[in-house]
Amino acid sequence: MIFEVKNDGFKVSAILVTYNPDMETLRAAVQAIFPQVADVIVVDNASTNFSTDWSDNLIGKADDKLQVLPQQENLGIAVAQNIAIEQAIKSDADFVFLLDQDSVSTPSLVSELLAVITSIEFKSSVCPVAAVGPAIVDRRTGKSYYFITERNGFPHKSLPEINSKQSLQPIEVSVLVASGSLISIKALKDIGAMRSNYFINHVDTEWCLRAKAKGYRLLGVPVAKLEHQFGDIVKQVWFLGFRQVIYHSPLRNYYDIRNTLLMLHDTVMPWTWRLHFIGRILRLGYFMLFAEQRWLRFSLISLGLVHGMLRVSGCLEVKTGRCRHLPVSYVK
Repeated sequence: MIFEVKNDGFKVSAILVTYNPDMETLRAAVQAIFPQVADVIVVDNASTNFSTDWSDNLIGKADDKLQVLPQQENLGIAVAQNIAIEQAIKSDADFVFLLDQDSVSTPSLVSELLAVITSIEFKSSVCPVAAVGPAIVDRRTGKSYYFITERNGFPHKSLPEINSKQSLQPIEVSVLVASGSLISIKALKDIGAMRSNYFINHVDTEWCLRAKAKGYRLLGVPVAKLEHQFGDIVKQVWFLGFRQVIYHSPLRNYYDIRNTLLMLHDTVMPWTWRLHFIGRILRLGYFMLFAEQRWLRFSLISLGLVHGMLRVSGCLEVKTGRCRHLPVSYVK
């Protein structure tokens, strides 16, 4: 299975982090991105559901274009991404394309994003573009998720209408979802790597805010599409109107509140964004009241609140309530 990758002389390395994935979805994700990039780097966080020949089965046969970097323990999304980014830099990549294990690309996704980030219009602008990302479609509902932009300095949810003039143009965004984002290696070297001590949750948000604070731009590309899955389940609830609510596990609630507090301390951001994140913390009360496993959620959210205020970070060991230190990785 050999493909000719033509990206106008730019080398793109795809990075895919795995942890006990659904194998059929993972296979679809790898096969979809394989023809579009120079190489695919898979960092596996000690999954337990892989057979010895799983990597060969992803693309039909062994291929040097696929690199698999197995880890001895679950190091989290940030460390795994940094490991792969360093590998991409060693292979002289110009860009990295981040993917989650359940994200399936359209056939032209990378070329669509690459066309934007390398265009004369954006390369010649005063503020360089650090990363671009697609519109994300939830495979369960078929719903396109909004881009996070700003309106009068405040975070704003923007969803360009399909087939409108707005949907044909890249838009300035404040935050990009990691999965589906195409990031400049040059920008990464200046901005720095993902915060490895966050483990998961807000790793992408914090990096984007750090990029914006250093004067970089982030762009959303509405015409580019990525099939992805947010959270464990999606429910429609009524609160001043019907809306879809994404439910995560209680453990993810812990990382959400802890890392929100860490981010408020670690990262330069406008006061309007600080208000936004404080509001996110308050909204976690909804899950303590209305989601399943209320007591467990209450316990973990409370622990996350304490750890965040005390600046405790790393990988939470649920049985002990303590966090395991994670190795700090850098992008050079």
